[in-house]
Amino acid sequence: MYTAKEALVTFNATINGYDEIYRAVAKSFGLSDCAFWILYYLRQSKEKVTQKDICSFIYQPKQTVHSALKKMVDDGLIEVGDYNGKRHKYVTLTEKGEAFSQKTVDLVLAEEIAAFEDMDASERELAMKLLAKYSDNLSRRMSKFR
Repeated sequence: MYTAKEALVTFNATINGYDEIYRAVAKSFGLSDCAFWILYYLRQSKEKVTQKDICSFIYQPKQTVHSALKKMVDDGLIEVGDYNGKRHKYVTLTEKGEAFSQKTVDLVLAEEIAAFEDMDASERELAMKLLAKYSDNLSRRMSKFR
């Protein structure tokens, strides 16, 4: 049985391990972490996506996302255009970006789904419930630092 401190160390090591998995995957595709997560979000989104939406989804500063978007435009993967006036820019995949995403991000999404399917429904439900509870508790407790 873990103490709370031991559980936290193990939990954080696991989370950092996830970061390393995705960092290595992004690198294998020739992408920065930020560019990978932008493509990932674009592939999952059903609606038009703005730079602000991306920042919120990947928890990265506006400037970091802007720099990644600029490189992705230069590489021909995405287009950025005006949306709702000049305050917001929408981001869409180009034909090249669609094809690239099918060979990269879509494969990652499929493996993530398969990893969840390796657990039975009750295990998935319990994992999501406990992760959400920890996240809510942590957010509530950390709010005093904001």
